[in-house]
Amino acid sequence: MALNLTLNLKKKMQEGKIVFGLTIGPGNDPEKTVQALKDYGFDFIMIENEHSLVNKETVYEYIRLSRKMELPILMRPEEKDANYRCFMDAGINGLMLPGINTVEDALFAVEQCYFPPMGHRGTGIGLSPYLMDGQNAAEMLLSDICEYVNDNVMLFPMTENIQCINNLERILGLEGITGTIVGTNDLVLDIYGAPPKMLRSETVSAPPVEERLRQIGHTSQKAGKVAGIGGFAPKGLAKWAKEGYQLFMLGHVMDNNYENAKPRIDEMKSLLGL
Repeated sequence: MALNLTLNLKKKMQEGKIVFGLTIGPGNDPEKTVQALKDYGFDFIMIENEHSLVNKETVYEYIRLSRKMELPILMRPEEKDANYRCFMDAGINGLMLPGINTVEDALFAVEQCYFPPMGHRGTGIGLSPYLMDGQNAAEMLLSDICEYVNDNVMLFPMTENIQCINNLERILGLEGITGTIVGTNDLVLDIYGAPPKMLRSETVSAPPVEERLRQIGHTSQKAGKVAGIGGFAPKGLAKWAKEGYQLFMLGHVMDNNYENAKPRIDEMKSLLGL
């Protein structure tokens, strides 16, 4: 197993480079799905458990395959305070965390995801060969184990409402927060307060929404943290690269429709000149 895949991905983003991810829902053949997304050029995959059903044994299979195919794997858990620790100990490399409104919400995630001195994560070392990427923890100093795991965690509190935007500068200032990923459709509902009488594709480009998306991008740039976004077709996403966004979620895969992801990432790369 390759070492430091997630750390290298973090370094890539810290250098200002653009990365692409895809959420994985239910009904897929894990091996065919991960292989296809790797071949298409995705930088990471995201297990979707907030809005879909992917069971724990299947998640473990995705973790195994992600290590085999050298593709970092993240998760969007059911809730901000869900029991996601078992997934992290199994080898999930980080979280796209829903429902984050306050600094305290984000700090709870840091505490759960990182070993001291950054957090107070419990030790489940040895229950999965994938947490340490195949290294023999019995032959490593505890300090080196904790440092390795901490280096290979990514944490993205989602920005889904005005309250989070108001707290975003402080949230992004926390050690251990890699950046934020916008929950675009939830943000639309929070901005309007009720479902607007527009197509969903129209709402995400409405002036009040664009104003807030621009604010999130600028706040992230100022903090030196990553801004991520989804919820648009490739043409809609590409414009946000000019506003400080560098992580793009290009939809989801379910029921083995992974072939639909190739035209999306090809179009995105073409639009961005990559």
